[in-house]
Amino acid sequence: MTIMHIKSFFLMILMGIAIGLFIGMLDSMVNFINFESYKIINLLVFLVFFIGVYWSVSFHRSKIGRGIISYGSALKNTLFIGFISSLIIAGVRFTYLKYIVNTDINTILDQTKKTMTDHYSLYNEELINNRLSFIEFSYDPAVSAFLYFTYYMLFVIAFAIFASIFARRIDRNISI
Repeated sequence: MTIMHIKSFFLMILMGIAIGLFIGMLDSMVNFINFESYKIINLLVFLVFFIGVYWSVSFHRSKIGRGIISYGSALKNTLFIGFISSLIIAGVRFTYLKYIVNTDINTILDQTKKTMTDHYSLYNEELINNRLSFIEFSYDPAVSAFLYFTYYMLFVIAFAIFASIFARRIDRNISI
C-alpha cells in the first residue's frame, strides 16, 4: 500500500466521522427539542447527510484522484464514507438514548395508545398492542442504534448507486 492509498483511506475515514458526528448531533438535537415528528425536518437531515457524503467523494476525487474517478471507485468511496458515517450516527444515537435523554417509555406508550384509540377507531386491540410492543422494543438504545445504522445504510446503498454516476470523472485526454 502506497502513501497515497493510506492518505486516501484516512481522509475518507475522517470525512465519514465528521459527517456522522454532525448528522448524529443534528438528529439528536431535533429529537431533543421534539421536532422528530416533522417530516420536512427529517428530510432536511437526510438531505444534509447525502450532500455531505457526495461532497466528500467529490473532494476526494479532486484532491486525491486529481479530478478523475471511475464509477466503481466513486461507488466504493460513497459506500465506505456512508458506512463510516452510519456507524458514527448509530453510536451517537446509542449515546444519546443511553446517557443523555431520560426517556420514560411508559409515558410514550401511554400517549401512543391514547392517540391510537382516540383518533383511529379502526385499529383493533391486537394492532395497537403490536405497535406498542414495537415502540418498547425500538426504544432500547442498542436496538435503536442498530435500526439507525440499518436505515442509513439502506439509503446509502441506493444513493451510492445513483450518485456515483454524477461523481465519476474519466480522463478524456486521448493524446499520446
